[in-house]
Amino acid sequence: MKRLLIPLVLLTAPLHAEERPLIYPFDITLGGVKAEVKEGNMLFAEVPKPVAADATLALDEEVPMLIINAFPCKEDGTVEEGQPAAVIFANQVKEVKLDATMDKKKLAPGTYLANVVANGKTSRIVFTVAAPEAKASVDFSKILKFLKAKAGG
Repeated sequence: MKRLLIPLVLLTAPLHAEERPLIYPFDITLGGVKAEVKEGNMLFAEVPKPVAADATLALDEEVPMLIINAFPCKEDGTVEEGQPAAVIFANQVKEVKLDATMDKKKLAPGTYLANVVANGKTSRIVFTVAAPEAKASVDFSKILKFLKAKAGG
């Protein structure tokens, strides 16, 4: 009996060591940052840094069909009522940009809960889209007027 148990334990030990959470069966990298499952959170993985509205979502391998549903949510992952989901479909891809939505609209700044479906499995992530940085505006007409005044007078 012991002879049968030892090989069985040796064969099943690696399976238990590499067991993944049901909510995150495959890795996702968003904007160059890998999503992480925080200890005690059995609802979703988190992307720890804010990303751009056109950030790239990447998987470890190419998949025949990738489906992403991103719902506006609170920081705790609670989906905002009455808000439509952004939907992304892609075939034969390893990565896709967040702005490749079906309605061609970029995600607004805020927090999102996304169901990422690939190879018959779904990984759930929460991420934040950062607000675009305001560009400094320079009124060149005032500078030109100043330079002309200096040159002429």
